[in-house]
Amino acid sequence: MYLNFNDEQKMLAQTARRFVEKECPSSRIRQLITTETAYDAALWEQMAAQGWMGLTIPEEFGGLGESWLTATALFEELGRGIVPGPFLATVGLAAPLLVAAGNSDQKARWLPAIADGSCRATVAYLEPRNGYEFTTPATVATQVGEGGYTLSGTKMFGLDAGVADIIIVSALSDGELGLFLVEKAATGLKIENLEGMDLTRRLTRLTLENTPAQKLTGTNDAAAAVTGLQHALHCACLALSAESLGGIQWIIDTSVEYAKGREQYGRLIGSYQAVAHPLVDRTLALTSGRSAVYGAAYALDQSASAEDLTETVSLAKAHVSDSFRQTGYTGIQTLGGIGFTWEHDMQLYFRRASAAWSLFGDPIWHRERLLQAIGV
Repeated sequence: MYLNFNDEQKMLAQTARRFVEKECPSSRIRQLITTETAYDAALWEQMAAQGWMGLTIPEEFGGLGESWLTATALFEELGRGIVPGPFLATVGLAAPLLVAAGNSDQKARWLPAIADGSCRATVAYLEPRNGYEFTTPATVATQVGEGGYTLSGTKMFGLDAGVADIIIVSALSDGELGLFLVEKAATGLKIENLEGMDLTRRLTRLTLENTPAQKLTGTNDAAAAVTGLQHALHCACLALSAESLGGIQWIIDTSVEYAKGREQYGRLIGSYQAVAHPLVDRTLALTSGRSAVYGAAYALDQSASAEDLTETVSLAKAHVSDSFRQTGYTGIQTLGGIGFTWEHDMQLYFRRASAAWSLFGDPIWHRERLLQAIGV
C-alpha cells in the first residue's frame, strides 16, 4: 500500500510551514518558554483563524471534518517548528475524546467552541501510582443530586491543563470507569506545573477535592468509556508521532547544513564517516517512521479494528519516539559543544524529543501493547 499526501494536503503543509516561519520564529518561542504557561493568546487566535482547531471535528459541529492523514500533514509542520501551546492537548487528545464520548448536547456546546478557538481543552487520565494504566483510576466520582457529580483524587501529567477551559477527567463511579468534564476555575480544582524536559509545553498535577463535574454520557457503560479513551489516546499518539517527524527533519536538515560548512583540521566534518554515517542512519529511520505514521493515520481514517489500530499506532509511536530521541543525540554530537548551549535551538529540539519519548506511553509500553495486539 502506497501512502502519501495528496495535493491539498501538501498545500496545507506548505501553508503551515510558511505560517510557522513567519508567526512563530525561534525568538518568539524563546519568549514564551520563559512564561508560566508557554501559551500565547495572539498566536492561538492566529492558528484558529487558519481553521486548524476544527480540522478533525465533524462539520455538523463547526469543524472541517478532515481525515487524520490531513491532520498528520499539519502536525508534522507544527513539530518542525516546535510550536508551543495547547494545540496537541486540545486538537489531538481532548477533541477526539469529546467526539467519541460526549452526548449530543455536550458536543453541541463544546466542539464548536474548540473549532473556533474560543475553548482550549485537555484530558487528565494518569495517576501517581498507575504508570500508563488508565482503566482503573483511584480518582472517585460521587453522584450528587440529579445528573451532577463531584470528583476527588489526584491526576498527573495533565498536558497544558493550566490554560485549559475544560478538562476531561477519568474517574471511578460505582466501581466503573467514567469520563467527566470539569470546567476552568471549578471549586476544589488545583493545578500545579511540574518540571519537564520540554519547555514548550507544561505538564501539570491536578488535585480535585469535591470538584463539580459533568459526566460524558455519550458512552453508555464502562467498556464504552475505555474504548473512547483508548481511541483518543490513539489519536494523540498519532499527532505526537507526526510532530516528532517534523522535529526529526529539522534536526537532520540543521545537522547536515552544519556538517557541510564546518571545517576541522582542514576538512569539512561532513567528509568524515563518523559524522556522515549517523546522519544517514537517522534519515533512513525518518523514512521508515513516516511510513509507520502514515499507516497509522490510514488505519484511523478507515476505522480499523481495535487490534489493528493498536498495532499500527503503537508501532508508529514506539519507532518514532526512539528515532526522535536518537536523532536528538546525533544532532548534539554533530554540532559539538554549541549544540548544548542555550543560544542554539538544537537543545530545544533535544528537549522536545526527550519529553515526547514518554508522553502518551513510552516505546517499551507501546511494544508490549503491539505484542498483545498481534497475539505474541
